[in-house]
Amino acid sequence: MKPIACSEATQQFFAYLDRVLSGESLEALEAHLENCLSCCDQLEFTRKLDAFVKERVRHTSMPLGMEERLKSALRRAATDKK
Repeated sequence: MKPIACSEATQQFFAYLDRVLSGESLEALEAHLENCLSCCDQLEFTRKLDAFVKERVRHTSMPLGMEERLKSALRRAATDKK
């Protein structure tokens, strides 16, 4: 397994918190977190931020068309990575 840098680790925090990270990506992130106190601190901040935002928007509806625009952007991003 190839070690990852802090910049790559922090980009994966929301996927990690949402439990959608798996396989080598999950293993690499967890290995990185075992040895990087700075990223552990940043992950804890991200966890608190994520909980705060989810609590505030739990009962809020998205603006008309927003969900489809987000899905479309995510599909494009996934296609661009290939």
